[in-house]
Amino acid sequence: MKKTLLFGVLVFSIGAVSSAVVAESTLKEFDQMTGRSYHEKLHSNNNCKACHGAQADGYPEDDTCHKCHNPDKLAQKTARSGEEVHQNPHDNLHYGKDVPCTECHGEHMAKEPLCADCHTFKYPNHKR
Repeated sequence: MKKTLLFGVLVFSIGAVSSAVVAESTLKEFDQMTGRSYHEKLHSNNNCKACHGAQADGYPEDDTCHKCHNPDKLAQKTARSGEEVHQNPHDNLHYGKDVPCTECHGEHMAKEPLCADCHTFKYPNHKR
C-alpha cells in the first residue's frame, strides 16, 4: 500500500512539473518553423521579412523589436526595488538599456538571460 501511494505521489509530482515546464514555454510550432506564440501574426504565411528584412538570416536589428516593444516601457515593467534595484534586465547596472534584445531573447529557440552567465538571481517572467 505504501509503495503504491508513494509511486502515485511521485507520478503526480512529475506530471505537475512537466505541465509547469510546458506552461512556461512560449515556443510554438508554426507551418515551417518554431516561433513565439505571442508573435503568431508575424509568422503567418512564413513571412520572415517582417523581422529580418530582405535578408532572412541572422538576428534582426533591435529597431525591429522596438517597433512593437518600447524599451522605456519594458524597463519600467521589469523594474525591481530595494537590494534588487540594479537587477532590471532592461535597464541594469552594467549596460543600462543598451543590451541587444537577442542577447537574452530568441524568437526561434530558448535562450537564457545574459545575466545568468555571471549572476544567480532569477527572472521568473523571462520568456525562454
